[in-house]
Amino acid sequence: MSSLVIGEALVDVITAADGTVVRHPGGSMLNVAIGLRRLGRTVRLVTDFGQDSDGAMLEEYAASNGLELWLREDAFRTSPTSTASVTVAADGEVSYDFDFTWDIQDTPQSAACKLDLEILDPTTVAFGSFSTRVAPGAEKVLDWIRHVRGDATVFYDPNVRQVLLDDIEESRRMVKESVVLSDIVKASEEDLRVLYGEGVNCEKVAEEWLTLGPAIVVITRGFAGADAYSCDGSVLHQPAPPVDVVDTVGAGASFFAALIDGLTRISLDGAEYREDLRRISPANLRTLVAYAATSAAITISRPGASLPTRGELVDQHELYQTAGMTGVPLS
Repeated sequence: MSSLVIGEALVDVITAADGTVVRHPGGSMLNVAIGLRRLGRTVRLVTDFGQDSDGAMLEEYAASNGLELWLREDAFRTSPTSTASVTVAADGEVSYDFDFTWDIQDTPQSAACKLDLEILDPTTVAFGSFSTRVAPGAEKVLDWIRHVRGDATVFYDPNVRQVLLDDIEESRRMVKESVVLSDIVKASEEDLRVLYGEGVNCEKVAEEWLTLGPAIVVITRGFAGADAYSCDGSVLHQPAPPVDVVDTVGAGASFFAALIDGLTRISLDGAEYREDLRRISPANLRTLVAYAATSAAITISRPGASLPTRGELVDQHELYQTAGMTGVPLS
C-alpha cells in the first residue's frame, strides 16, 4: 500500500519564545510524506527545492527517512530553496512568513516517469497547501491529480495562509477546483476563516464542498476537536484528546497523514473503493477521525513537527478504539 504526495518541501526558520533560532526541514506536504513513512507506508513525494545548502538539507532529511523524491532535472531547479519563518509564542501558537517559489515537472508522460508511477502503484494520493495556489506549478499539480485519480483515493488539504493570498477570489476558485478532484478533504477552521471571512459557517462550507464530489469533508477545530461530514448527510464530532501542549507546529500535517494511513487500515483506499467510501459506516468514520486526532495530539505534545511512528499510535489505541465501535481495528 503506497502513497503519492504532491507539494512543497522547504526549510523552517523557527524562532522560539525565548528567541532561539533554528533551521530544519519543513513544509506541509513534506511533513505529510514523512508522517506516512513513520506510519509504515511506501511514499513518493513530488516536490521542488533549490540546489543550495537548504536543498541539500532537505534531500538528506528525505533520504534518512526512507522517502523517495520526484524532482525536476537539475537544469530547471535554479531558484533558492523556499523558506518559512515560524515564530512560536509563549502559549505555543505559531505565526508564519514565507519566501516561496514553486514548480514541478509536467504530468508523468515520459516512459521513465510513467514506469516509476506504475511500479509505485499508489492507492492514495495527497496534495494541497501552497503548491495548489502558486504559479507556475499549481496547474501542473492538478494535472498530476487528474492523471492518477483513476487508480487512487485523492486527499486534499488547502492549508491556507493569509500571507500567500494575493487574490482571494482566485484562491477560492483554485480551492474549489481542487475540491472537485478529491475524495476526502481536510481543512482547518482557520483555513475557512481566511478564505471566507471571520463569520464563516463551517458546516455550510462543508456541505457545499460535498456537493462538488468528495465523499468526506473533515473540518479541524484545534483544541475543540474535529467535525466530519459525509456525503450521506451524516455529521460526527470528534473531541480532541487531552494533551499538554508544547507547540502546534505540524499538527495539521500529522492529522492529515494519519487520516490517509487510517483509510488504508480499514481497506477503503484505492479508486475501486470510491463508492464504498461514500457509504462508510459511522463507526469506521469515527475511528478514522479519532485515529487522525490522536496523531495530532501526539505531535503537539512535543516540540517541532515531530510526527508519531506507527508504534506510538498503537500505544494510544484506547483514544481511537472506543467502547462500542464495530469498525475494523486499526492494527
